[in-house]
Amino acid sequence: MKVTLLPSILIASTLLFISSSKIVIAQQLNLSQSINQAGLQRMLSQRMAKNYILLSQDIDAQAAADELDESSALFEENLFKLNHSITHPESKLALKKLKNNWYAFRQFVLSDANKEQTAQVVDRSTLLLKSAHALVLSLEKNSRSHSDHLINVSGRQRMLSQRLAMLYFASHSGVQEKVFQQEMHKTSRQFGQALTQLISAKENNAEIKEALQEVNNQWSFYKTKFNGANKGRFSPKTIKVVSESMLKDMNNITSLYEVESIAQTKYSSWIRPAN
Repeated sequence: MKVTLLPSILIASTLLFISSSKIVIAQQLNLSQSINQAGLQRMLSQRMAKNYILLSQDIDAQAAADELDESSALFEENLFKLNHSITHPESKLALKKLKNNWYAFRQFVLSDANKEQTAQVVDRSTLLLKSAHALVLSLEKNSRSHSDHLINVSGRQRMLSQRLAMLYFASHSGVQEKVFQQEMHKTSRQFGQALTQLISAKENNAEIKEALQEVNNQWSFYKTKFNGANKGRFSPKTIKVVSESMLKDMNNITSLYEVESIAQTKYSSWIRPAN
């Protein structure tokens, strides 16, 4: 099947041109927004690898190519926003390392997909993921709001939804399948543990509680696809739908935590110490 893979740099440039036509200077992100955006880079690293693997297996190839292009363009756009917003030396260094890893990964992931390179794309995406996570942690160190930690944890769930899907497809690639299955089982445990942590957070308002319950309902039903309890038959369409659903839900929840964190910061700024 012939697929069209548009140059992500062209897409990213178009996005930036459209953005710059609306505002001359990019809006500077506050700390909570920066943590959210840096966390989004973690997810995109796994999303791109997932789509590379789908292309290599010729599963819904054109949709995978489109999603890969969109993800790489968004990664570029987020780097632009973060570069404009981050000022702390430690975080600037972490951002520089993320950029360097991205430049190497970009060249690989946008090349022709090859099933024999499944292990490489998993390894390379994991390296990019680790550098994005290091940036998130460096930003969180400068925060006094526990809600910013929840942004980190919730945002990481977005990444885990895509990593689970990536490892699921990798474990049916014919390449190092047992290795990927074991890593998928480990990732499944991480998703479940973090979901439990979020559900018990005292910062949760009614909207967040309801959204987390919806994710928990989905996870309770589909987790056996990932945790090794019931391998079942290969179900690529089901996994695509389920992982996208969890991604969208966790992205919404992360945004809700961001709103809570910004509100807490504003409230604390109103408080004045007693004389």
